[in-house]
Amino acid sequence: RPIHDAVENDHLEIVRLLLSYGADPTLATYSGRTIVKMTHSELMETFLTEYLTDLQGRSVDDPGLYWDFYGSSVCDPKDESGFDILANPPGPGDEDEDGFSDVFEFEFSDEPPLPCYNIQVCLSQGPRNWLLLSDVVKRLKMSSRIFRCNFPNLEVVTITEAEFYKQTSLSQLFSCATDLEAFNPESKELLDLVEFTSELKTLLGSSLDWLHP
Repeated sequence: RPIHDAVENDHLEIVRLLLSYGADPTLATYSGRTIVKMTHSELMETFLTEYLTDLQGRSVDDPGLYWDFYGSSVCDPKDESGFDILANPPGPGDEDEDGFSDVFEFEFSDEPPLPCYNIQVCLSQGPRNWLLLSDVVKRLKMSSRIFRCNFPNLEVVTITEAEFYKQTSLSQLFSCATDLEAFNPESKELLDLVEFTSELKTLLGSSLDWLHP
């Protein structure tokens, strides 16, 4: 049988391959020799012994039943790891370099927040948070023209629907795929976006609160 030939010729990788394809390691030769008795190396004998033990089931007190996993702090010497993250752990009284501790920001609103999109609209700046102008004026119950006249300091940009769909669908910060069902990924129609600033949050009826832990 092929598995007998592989064991007798000490081809461990071939034995692994045959076992993965369903070869029976419990079959003996016509003379009654088992595959463990046909081994010629300690490595092959250890592999087959452990493999057969796994097939038959291990007892609770068998040390081979449990696997030990070691972290990098055990595997890597301290003088080679470069930095010990546990050498000086932060405490309750520690502050950042600028003198401020961590602050949690909460946004409160009487209405559900509008969908926010993290999009890059120009090459000179990275992605920023934007709202659809159509959503904003609908919430404020005013026209787009009146909004632009009353709030000229709020930046409004134009982007194609296809580019909007592409960036939003690939963004790791966007988690509501159903909000994209109304958009066509191949459309060249233009969409107006308004930057989601603190002023716009207040305008939409949201309030911010900060919590110091």
